[in-house]
Amino acid sequence: MQIVSALIGGTIAALGGSSGINMYQSFRLSGQNQEHQPAPAKESRRRSLQTARPILGQYISSTDGKICAPSDKSVDDIVSDLQQLRRSEFLELWMGCEAPPQNMKSVDGDWNGVLLDNNGILMTKVSEFLTDALFGRKFGKWNGKAFHAGENGGGVNRFFSRSNDADSATIQYEHKFDCRVEASQLDRNGESLVLRYANYQNRLSPWHTMRDEIRVLPVKGRKNGGILLGLGCMRWSGAYVRDGMLNSAPFCLYR
Repeated sequence: MQIVSALIGGTIAALGGSSGINMYQSFRLSGQNQEHQPAPAKESRRRSLQTARPILGQYISSTDGKICAPSDKSVDDIVSDLQQLRRSEFLELWMGCEAPPQNMKSVDGDWNGVLLDNNGILMTKVSEFLTDALFGRKFGKWNGKAFHAGENGGGVNRFFSRSNDADSATIQYEHKFDCRVEASQLDRNGESLVLRYANYQNRLSPWHTMRDEIRVLPVKGRKNGGILLGLGCMRWSGAYVRDGMLNSAPFCLYR
């Protein structure tokens, strides 16, 4: 019993410590992204990122420092790059992107989705468990989102399920959300496409306070193309600070 108690206590302590690291990391990077930061400091930081982080550096313009995916990369290449980024690198990328237009026409429809690194194996596995085993309990593995453009924008999550035939795969839809472009809780200088789930969840549901913030990673040469970069959280998982966004978990949507 003492061994079990010690293991439980150690796990809780590890999760608490990892969440704290996530929150500090998000707070620090959001502060570095402030508009009042001197131009020389921004330039120096951009150049250091390009040299020290080779994958991330490919997405930072050498001329103006803006974020954009190289034109010679396919969607699969970009997703592969994102899967290799650390959470801190993903945040750098996300901070440099912008929200889609308010009418949401550019994001209308179905998108495939993948979860990304959440600061190491522990928090990444926790994110996968929450998303696939709990959030997707009816069907299984989370598979992306579908958006519905219009005045009252909204959408629903997609899940990948298997029938009795192991080779037969289908997409199921569950967990609706409302969405609109509004001020970000993480990047105080910009806006995001904000997804809220409260209107479709019981007040006692752990997903009632869920919030996603999504931005578009532009791709050179594609007017209507792009990859959607997302950060998701629950208010309680982020100690109720900034709607929980300081402890948000990265994901991407693509098609």
